[in-house]
Amino acid sequence: MNLILQNSARVQYYTYLDTIFDAVAEFESYWYLISELEYNQCEDPRLLSELIIISGAELKTIVEKEHIQFIWGVLSAFTEKPTEVPDELPFADGNPEFWKGSPQPQAPGAKFEIVCFDSSLTLFIGVPEPMAEKLRRLYPDILDLDAENLKRANNSPKSDAAKPRNLG
Repeated sequence: MNLILQNSARVQYYTYLDTIFDAVAEFESYWYLISELEYNQCEDPRLLSELIIISGAELKTIVEKEHIQFIWGVLSAFTEKPTEVPDELPFADGNPEFWKGSPQPQAPGAKFEIVCFDSSLTLFIGVPEPMAEKLRRLYPDILDLDAENLKRANNSPKSDAAKPRNLG
């Protein structure tokens, strides 16, 4: 399931992950490869690298203690600690793949991704349905990203040209 959290009446500031980790306890059970990380402030040295591999429990502790707003970042979730780093790191800034069709996690073997996008929205790519349901309860106005991408594609001038016209 792909979801997009934006324009929500229930969110004051986007890409704060502490609320999400509280609402969906399963997020703690994964390992995360974090790439393209940019945030407002954090004193914890575990988040000072260009590439981070961290357990969900450690990440939850950090985000709760530091109250970090992630500006950019891709959190690729794995059931076991990753032992290899992908040749091409997952990225958010300038990634067109989020905005068409049904996006997939970028890192090989990742179960899902949490994408912090310019502190203005959060994407959940490939999240299992039970976790998606908890996110929907937390944010009733969260949207299905695939459906939004389909609407966007159907409203584009290119797709209008491809539609059959009634020649009457």
